[in-house]
Amino acid sequence: MDNDLQILKKTTILFVEDDPLVLKQITSLLSIFFDKVLTTDNGQNAYKLYEDEKPDIILSDIEMPKVNGFELFYMIRTLNPHIPIIALSAYSDRNMLLQAANAQIDAYIVKPVELGTLLDAFRKVIPKMSVKTHLYHFENNLIYNAHTEELFKDSKIIDLGKKEKILLKLFIHNSNRVIEKDELIFQIWPHEDVTESALKNLLNRLRNKIGFELILSVKGSGWRLNAVL
Repeated sequence: MDNDLQILKKTTILFVEDDPLVLKQITSLLSIFFDKVLTTDNGQNAYKLYEDEKPDIILSDIEMPKVNGFELFYMIRTLNPHIPIIALSAYSDRNMLLQAANAQIDAYIVKPVELGTLLDAFRKVIPKMSVKTHLYHFENNLIYNAHTEELFKDSKIIDLGKKEKILLKLFIHNSNRVIEKDELIFQIWPHEDVTESALKNLLNRLRNKIGFELILSVKGSGWRLNAVL
């Protein structure tokens, strides 16, 4: 599983499908990639589930009883304009695609659903989930997940020590300013008397792992993160 899809393991998806066989098959598949899979067979129940559970992403059929997919999408969009929505349909005609665009969905999948197509849709909407899942993307293909405190590069987890994690979080949470030496030492070693060389050694270890260009030394002031988050 690549780094983007690993991020899904900390999220919840709401899957809506009125065909019981398709519901069972795709739910089994989704459980591999998501932490929690909420399911229902109609749009009316789906809206209630959304209000109660606040999932991170919606995957829904369009042709459903009670409340169809388009009606469901409009209702959810009034509450949350940012949540990723992926629509499923047996139809690909122009009128259906136009309605999908008007409903502000993020991806449209024509049935039967193929695994590769579904995963491509998830990869497409992951950047939109960043507000909810606290993903930080850096220019050198690094992705930091603040929920799991995991750092990924090129589909691999970069192993960070406890103090390296604390230091990285400090820079991310203060990305708009320079952090002085004394503040860094206090935050990382609050009950220890350490030297400036210990801090510089820690900085160098982190820089070796994430790239020296991402942490800039500001002469006479301290250090700052060289990234726009």
